[in-house]
This record gives sequence, C-alpha cells and structure tokens, in this order.
Amino acid sequence: MYAVKRSIKQLRHDNERRQALMEVQDLAALGSHENIVGYFSSWFENKQLYIQMELCDRSLSISRGCIPKGIETLQMLYQIAKALQFMHGRVIAHLDVKPENIYIKNGIYKLGDFGCATLIDRILPIEEGDARYMPQEILNDKYEHLDKVDIFSLGAATYEVVKGSPLPDSDPQFCNLREGKVALLPRISMQLQGLHKVMMDPNPMRRPSAKEIAENPIFLKAYRTYSRKPPLYTQA
Repeated sequence: MYAVKRSIKQLRHDNERRQALMEVQDLAALGSHENIVGYFSSWFENKQLYIQMELCDRSLSISRGCIPKGIETLQMLYQIAKALQFMHGRVIAHLDVKPENIYIKNGIYKLGDFGCATLIDRILPIEEGDARYMPQEILNDKYEHLDKVDIFSLGAATYEVVKGSPLPDSDPQFCNLREGKVALLPRISMQLQGLHKVMMDPNPMRRPSAKEIAENPIFLKAYRTYSRKPPLYTQA
C-alpha cells in the first residue's frame, strides 16, 4: 500500500512542471531516513504530477484532536529533530514544519510534504510555508539562516501541540511569539518550556541546531521517568 499525491493544478507549461518537480527532486536527493516519509516514484499524467510515497497511518491535526500527549510529545519532538538533522546535513531546509506535515506510522513520527523545501544555500527559489509557524526574519524576506527557520517552526509546532489549540495567524499573540514572548503553559515541565523558548528565539543565531535539540538531556530524563524502554533514537 502506498500514498499517491496528485497536483490539483494542471501543469500545462514547462516552468510549472519544473516548479512541481522541485519537491520530487528534494525527496529523491534526501535518501532514506526512518523519520522522513519515504519517496518511491513520480510521473506526469494528464498534465498533473503524481508522487508515490510511503503510506502513513495519519498526520497530526490540532483541529481534529489528533495530537500526542505527555511522553509522546517528546517522542515527536525528538524524532522530527532527527529528521531535520538528517535534512540539514544534506543542505536541505523543509520550510513548512507544522503538525499537519508530521505523520505517524506504527508509532514512529515522520516529516512529510516537501513542497516548500529548498537548498539552504539559497540557490533555488524560496517558497514560504504556513505563516503561523514562520519566524519574523523569513516574514521580512531574510533568508540567511534557513535551517534555523525549521527550528523555529518545530518549536512553534511543538508549542501548539502542548497547548492543544491552534496558533493564531494574526493579533498580538502572533507578534508576541515572534518576539520571543512565549507564554508559560500549565502542567508542562520548565525544561520543555525552556526548550520551546530557545527554539523560538527571535535571533536565529541563538536557536539550537537540530543536532543540539536531539542531544538535549530532556529526552533521556523523560524516558527514564516515564518508561523502562530506551529512547526511540534513530540513526542519522
């Protein structure tokens, strides 16, 4: 069983096809990783692009209540950080990290939907993802630290999951999050809240790398507290 993604728009012109193929090229260039939705094949048919991918059980969705709880939130954060570490090591930025693009298969979290992915060195055009998860610098068309854009987005996505309600797309709260004013949440450890805050720092240079996030002691401590099993560490 596979998932097949089909472009809604009919791709009649060569430049439209080239733009659509960017996602395919990014997926093909990545290679295989346990925490990234697998790519198998692609083709054009009836002026539409089809991408054959790994079939997952579901994606995270705040509006539908499909969100992890407790230790599962840390599993998600750790595993998607490992996916980003893998991507950034191959000089690719995702640029659309959000709950709807995080999938689950057999209890493993996987990052998918590479329609906005691009090279970190900015050789390819930049297409911004969902503004609710974008840091201020990219909203101001500053693209010098695309890997740290993914870190902000993962921090915002995790904050939304822990909060249990969608992030705003405007109003003062939207601005506060981009200014580093991350409100404390009840019943959440200060260590996790501190990690949220540093991942969403308004200065991209102060945000940790994906590797630094994955190596944060919060994961070992959490697994020792809640489970006798070792962390779901993946190889990169």
